[in-house]
Amino acid sequence: MVAIISFVGKHNSGKTTLLTGIIRRLEQRGIKTAVIKHAHKGLDLPGNFDSDQLFSAGASIVYASSPEFSLIYRKNQEEWSIEQIYAQIAGDVDLVITEGFKGKDFPKIEVLRQEISTSTLKITNVLARVTDFPLEDSVPTFTFDQQEEITAFILEYLRMN
Repeated sequence: MVAIISFVGKHNSGKTTLLTGIIRRLEQRGIKTAVIKHAHKGLDLPGNFDSDQLFSAGASIVYASSPEFSLIYRKNQEEWSIEQIYAQIAGDVDLVITEGFKGKDFPKIEVLRQEISTSTLKITNVLARVTDFPLEDSVPTFTFDQQEEITAFILEYLRMN
């Protein structure tokens, strides 16, 4: 089974920015990653690409392929579960990272920004926290500048080092 870890936090807490640096470091170490991001309010297409326009025109599925990467746009009758998405992608990667999915029991790293909230979420299975303010905690706490240390922490926890 491919390892999975979640980054959770309130809106605008810095999850995506933090993950960008962590994913770069994981990939540099040869760890192939997949990210599943939960969008509570739906997704907007930029509309600037042919594939966006074809999908917006009503195509149920648009599969755009190039030598560098592929994109799949698919209309859902209902939102896919994290388990359904995981089953489709886990065979192609070493690590699945989710952004969001606070209610799932995956191991989690909580991200907090002082300007958003200094209160931790009422969630289970928190391995560590990343903050921009001092926080007394029972789990390891990192700053946003400690991406190398966070990456090492993840790899050690998942026994991937």
